[in-house]
Amino acid sequence: MSNYRRIVEPATRAIDALRAEISADLDEEAGGIGWWNGHIGWKDSAQLGEYLLSSCTGVSDSLVKAALVVEEHRKTEFSLNHDRAARARKLAERPSSRDERIATLASSNDGETRREELQDIWVEQTLVSLAQALDRLAAVVLVVAGVKVDVLRTDWGKLSELAEKAPRSGQHQGVRQGVFADTGTLGRGRQNALLEIVTASRDHGPQDWLSWLLKSRNTYVHRAPRMNFQVMITEKKRPAGTIRPLHAQPDWADTEAMIGASKQGLEAMFLESTPQEVLDGLRDSVCSLAAAVSEEARLLWIARRADPSLIIQHGGTWRPLDRASVLKFPGYGPAAPTEFGEIAFNPSGVRRLRAARLMDDQVHLWGR
Repeated sequence: MSNYRRIVEPATRAIDALRAEISADLDEEAGGIGWWNGHIGWKDSAQLGEYLLSSCTGVSDSLVKAALVVEEHRKTEFSLNHDRAARARKLAERPSSRDERIATLASSNDGETRREELQDIWVEQTLVSLAQALDRLAAVVLVVAGVKVDVLRTDWGKLSELAEKAPRSGQHQGVRQGVFADTGTLGRGRQNALLEIVTASRDHGPQDWLSWLLKSRNTYVHRAPRMNFQVMITEKKRPAGTIRPLHAQPDWADTEAMIGASKQGLEAMFLESTPQEVLDGLRDSVCSLAAAVSEEARLLWIARRADPSLIIQHGGTWRPLDRASVLKFPGYGPAAPTEFGEIAFNPSGVRRLRAARLMDDQVHLWGR
């Protein structure tokens, strides 16, 4: 197993164990999840069950991708700083000007510029992949816990807001009646136990690590880019290269950050840790949180299977089949010479397709 996969294995193993429990409950004859029969119709069960399995797979995929790009960031940073430190040490052998010293730490050719740009990509993709893992995990939590909200429109942030209200929700807490199981029931207690883990980010990293991650992802994806600063790092008082420190307040505009720095010093704009240390830490924190949530979700799934009346599954968490918009985008260029006549699936994939009633001899049952 690759090293980057091994690093996230505790979390991927936990989510895979949950997925295995869900897969075991697929009903190839009736469609969807077998013990949901009597709660929701087979069409809702088939769509919701398949999306649940896909979300589990998606959590693992996102964590593995995050681990890979964290490793790529480390390699790229080492390569850049190896060359820059060598130039700086050579320059130190003779008298030099300030401009010459600065130049040794800047990109000297197209290859270095490309690696510098890749370094920015690795940071962005790490933040996006980790937040993506949590957004996908949010869907898993909602379905496993039987919470009556729109699964396709709920991300980790919205789940956290909902989870904060869960233990005390009622008519005056901004939560619609019927979203959770009834207060005082065993089912409500099991929902709360899972949602309490969702809100316990403090157990998996330093103060505000999760808020920092989500705000950073939001800025990278939706906001104007922040100014980058190159800062020299040293080892045994000798130049060892540069880093681009990460902003301490990722959702601030640069003007806000610089006004604040005018009172506290420029270094107050940035995290004290190196970007590599931050990415390593965020990866580990998300994996720790994901593993804890997945294990509690697995136990809740087993409990619901043993007693389906514990929490009633709601069909209202999934949109009607004919509500999805239809795009007419043709793509670019000529059609690719593809062949869809013969497609191979592994046995578990075939089982999922049969439970979703999507095989050739079943798809007519959808009535479309």
